Amino acid sequence: MLFEKDYTKARKNSVSDNGSRQASLDPARRRPLSPWRRIWVTPLRLMAACRILCYPSKLKRLWSLNFMSGYFAGQPKRDRFFFLTHDYYLSRCFTLAQRVDCAISHYSFEGLHYGSAYHRSVYHSPRGLELWRRVIGDTVFTVRLCATEDTRHEGDLSVLCLVNDTRVCRLSFAYVNGAEFRLRPGSTMFVTRNQTDRCPELQLFRDTFKHNSPTYFCLAAVCGIAMANGMRVICMIKDEAQIAYAEQYAESFRNSYSAFWEAFGAEEIGGLCAYRMAIPLGLSALSDVKHKNRAVARRRNWLEVPLSARQTILEGRTSDGPPPIEGAAYALLPPVD
Repeated sequence: MLFEKDYTKARKNSVSDNGSRQASLDPARRRPLSPWRRIWVTPLRLMAACRILCYPSKLKRLWSLNFMSGYFAGQPKRDRFFFLTHDYYLSRCFTLAQRVDCAISHYSFEGLHYGSAYHRSVYHSPRGLELWRRVIGDTVFTVRLCATEDTRHEGDLSVLCLVNDTRVCRLSFAYVNGAEFRLRPGSTMFVTRNQTDRCPELQLFRDTFKHNSPTYFCLAAVCGIAMANGMRVICMIKDEAQIAYAEQYAESFRNSYSAFWEAFGAEEIGGLCAYRMAIPLGLSALSDVKHKNRAVARRRNWLEVPLSARQTILEGRTSDGPPPIEGAAYALLPPVD
């Protein structure tokens, strides 16, 4: 899925090298609350959640989605109005009304297109829904889809890459109305979080999948989900609009988000703090690639992951439309003769 002529650039910009810094960019977000802050956080969040009363029709729609119980059963801390109680939801650029609309869009899509087995795996199981698996020796590599367990306002769902059940990478996203990004009205994916975890398993992944990154596998799975849902275009967050953005780390955020998307052919949507990316992603001709054997090996992995993810998501769907993207998926791996 990657343009191999940009592979070196993308590898330098990859979250494997820079995005893992993001885990420590906002330590207050992940540090346990002090007793004094804990006293105030509940009433403040309640006041923030009450803002939805300004939109009674939207509140009625949320309530009709069984929003309160159906999607939070597996989480002990149920900040169910997370899209209102935090400073931002999905993007720093969204207005309050957009935030509510995006929450409605996401949970409407999930309720309309997927059945009970899917919901149990994604929202009620700590393991999530397995999209891809590879066992090499004693090591198990998996990619899973699950409800974001820590900061759901950064993206309701997360695609995780794991090595022996240890997470090495995460991409988070939500289903939103494409009209928010000047696309045709209808659901699309909005990728809002890109994070790699530094751990011994990360190096194990790199040693096993040469010239690769777990982030690429997560993005490949995202493409497979999009293909299963018949989405020809998805959107990605711009670095400055990412929720945890901090100016002192601007270069790292640029490398982990905007520059990373651009290396995959994404185009910026002017004035909306986002990028759009065609699905399935294009590839440069193998004749233009310097190291063809490496490119073929990468492409075979990138083909396997989205097709496996696509098939798994299709098995969980209960609706007929939009129709999934079929043969176009195989364009990811052109003939190699």
